[in-house]
Amino acid sequence: MNLDQCAEQIVNQFITDITDHLFVSIEQDDNKMREYMLYVRDYDLDNLNRAIGKKIKEKLSLENGEENEKPKSRLIKSYTRHSK
Repeated sequence: MNLDQCAEQIVNQFITDITDHLFVSIEQDDNKMREYMLYVRDYDLDNLNRAIGKKIKEKLSLENGEENEKPKSRLIKSYTRHSK
């Protein structure tokens, strides 16, 4: 595998689980978590999480893949995996 193929594989693996990565990053940042909890209070957890997932797909022009029901993030119960 050449360098470009290696980089492509790593990026594709990240994109596949980008929704989970985003929610993990919220959990790990106190300021983001406080802001997220304010939004949860205003918009309901499931509605907010669905809107975030939809926005990720839209902004990055991703295709939906299979559902993953074992996220690393504790903020979500499942998420849709993506591909370019």
